Amino acid sequence: MKIIQAKAAGFCMGVRRAMDTVLEEARRRRKPVMTYGPLIHNPQVIEVLDGKGIRVLGRGRSREPEGTVVIRAHGATPAEKEELIRCGYEVVDATCPHVIHIQRLLTRHVEQGDSVLIIGDPGHAEVEGLLGFARGRGFAVNTEAEVAALPELERVCVVSQTTQSQERFDRLLGLIQKRWPECVVYRTICDSTNRRQEETVEIARAVDAMIVVGGKNSANTVRLAQLAAETGTLTFHVENSSQLDFPRLRGVKTIGLTAGASTPNWMIVDLAERLEEFSRRESSAPKWVLFDLVEFFLNSHLYIAFGVVCAVYGCSSLLGLPFRPLAAAVAALYVFGLSSLDVRPDGEYRTGAKGYFIDPPRWRFYQQWGPALTLLGGTSLIAALILSAFISLPALCLTFLVESLAALLRLSPAPGRFIPYVRHRRLIDLPGGKDVFTGTAWAVLLTLLPSVAAASPFGPFSPPVWTGLSIQRFVAYAVTFLFVFSLVFIRSVVTDFRDIQGDQIIGRETIPVVLGKDYTKTLLAVLTGVLLLAMIIVTAGDALTPLGYFMIFPLLYTWGYLYIYHRRLMKPGMAFEALIGGKFILIGILALLQRACA
Repeated sequence: MKIIQAKAAGFCMGVRRAMDTVLEEARRRRKPVMTYGPLIHNPQVIEVLDGKGIRVLGRGRSREPEGTVVIRAHGATPAEKEELIRCGYEVVDATCPHVIHIQRLLTRHVEQGDSVLIIGDPGHAEVEGLLGFARGRGFAVNTEAEVAALPELERVCVVSQTTQSQERFDRLLGLIQKRWPECVVYRTICDSTNRRQEETVEIARAVDAMIVVGGKNSANTVRLAQLAAETGTLTFHVENSSQLDFPRLRGVKTIGLTAGASTPNWMIVDLAERLEEFSRRESSAPKWVLFDLVEFFLNSHLYIAFGVVCAVYGCSSLLGLPFRPLAAAVAALYVFGLSSLDVRPDGEYRTGAKGYFIDPPRWRFYQQWGPALTLLGGTSLIAALILSAFISLPALCLTFLVESLAALLRLSPAPGRFIPYVRHRRLIDLPGGKDVFTGTAWAVLLTLLPSVAAASPFGPFSPPVWTGLSIQRFVAYAVTFLFVFSLVFIRSVVTDFRDIQGDQIIGRETIPVVLGKDYTKTLLAVLTGVLLLAMIIVTAGDALTPLGYFMIFPLLYTWGYLYIYHRRLMKPGMAFEALIGGKFILIGILALLQRACA
C-alpha cells in the first residue's frame, strides 16, 4: 500500500498563529485565559485546551471576574471587542492577518458608502465577524438563491470568506456581476486554502481512496472531503485515527491523506502511522520485517547507543588517545540507560497521555515496551558504574557524578505543598535545561572518560594526565568538549523543534518555545559556524590530530539537516530521527578512514 500525504495538510498560518498565541498567554499568565468562541473547529484540540484551563468564552455566557480573552483566527466584530474591553478583560487579538486584510477592505468601502457582499457560509464565525465591519451594509451569500434574493444596491464590493472553495466563489461571482457589472471584486480566498484544495483534488484523482482528517464541524475540512468525493474517489472524513474503517481499506493500493487547517500535526502523524501499520500487517514482504526491526532499533535507543560508541572512537582519535572499549561501553550504557528510564510515567514528557501530543507512534511504542525499557535502563546505569570501576577510581567517580546529576535534575526540589506555586518543578524543566545537561553529560563521557581510560585502563589513575597539562592540550580538550556538546545540544533542540506544538500544549518550556523558531534557528546556525571555524584553527595549530579537518564534515552534515528541516524537505518521523542521529556514526566512520589513510 502506498500512502501519499499532502504537503499542505494541517494548521494553516492563521490557526498556528492563534494556537501559539493562546498557549503563550497561558504559559505567561496566572490569570484565567479564555478564547472568544472555540479557538478552532476541532473537538480534540478544544478538549486539550480545556484540560490546560483555557476556557471558551461564548456569547451570552456568564462572565469571569477577570482574565485574558484571545480573539481567535476567525476574528470578531468591533462591537464584540469593545464589549469585552468594557467588561474589564485584557483582549489579545489573534485574528488571522488575511482576515484582518479583509476587515480593512470592508471598513474602507463602507466609509465610501458601498454595500458589501461576502461569499461565504452564513453563521460562520469569520463571516459573522466580517459582517460586523460592514456596519449593517453587508450581506452573506452562499447559494444562487441567496444571490437572487439580494435587494437592489447601488455600489457593491465583493469579498470572500478565506476558506471558501474557488469553484463556488467563481460561480456566485458570475451571478453577482450579471446584476452589478461594475462591482469591485477582491479575491480574498487564502492562498493556503487554494493550495490545500488543489492538492486534495490532485491527490484524490491519483489514488484509490482518500482520507481527510479534521473536525466534522470545520467548514474547510468538510469542503476538502467534498472536493475529494466529487472526483469519484472513495473518501473518508475522520476526526482521528480511531475512526478509520480498516476493513474498507483492504485491497486498496494507494491512499491519499490530507487534513484541514484546524487539524494539529500530532493527529496527522498518528493517522499516517496507523495507515503504515495497517499496510505492514496486510503485507508479508520482507522489507516490512526489516522496517519493523529498524523502527525498534531507533525507538529503543539502541541506535543512539551505537552512535555513542562510534563517537567515543572518533573523539579518542581526535585527541590522539588509544580507543578503550570499556570507556565506550560506559558512555553507551549511560545514554541508553537514561534514555530508557525517561520513558517511565513519572519520567520524561513522552509517556503518559501527554506523550501522544508529542510523538504518537513513539508514544504507542513506549506503552508496549515501557516496562521492559525501564528495567533495562536501570540495569544499564548500574552496569555503567560497575564497568567504570574496572577502568579506575576516577572513572568511577566521573560516571557516578554524571549519573547523580541526572537523577538530581529530575527530582522536584520543592516540598509537595509548595509544588502548585513553583513554575518549574524540576531543574531539567527549566527552558533548555534538558538540552544543556544532555550535551554536557555526553561531552564529559566522550571527552574526559577516554582520557582517564587511556591514562590507566585497568589500574590506578595516573596524575600526569591532568598535572602539567600544557595549554595546547587544554585547548584540544576544550574544543573537543565543545564539539561534542554542540552536536548533542543541536540534536536535542532540533527534536524540540519537531515537538514544539506538543511541548506548548503540555506546557514544556523548551528553547524553541521560549526564544521562538527564528531566533533558535539562528542560534544553532551560528553555533555550528563558530565550532567549524574553531575546529579548523585548533587543528591547524597541531593541538588536535589531522582528524580535526575530517570533523568539518559532521558540522556540514549538521548544517545540512538543519536546512532540510527548515525547508521541510523531509517530514518528521523515523527517517528524520535516523538522520539527526547519524552524525555520531559519521564521526566514527571518519576516524576509521583517517587512520586507514594515515
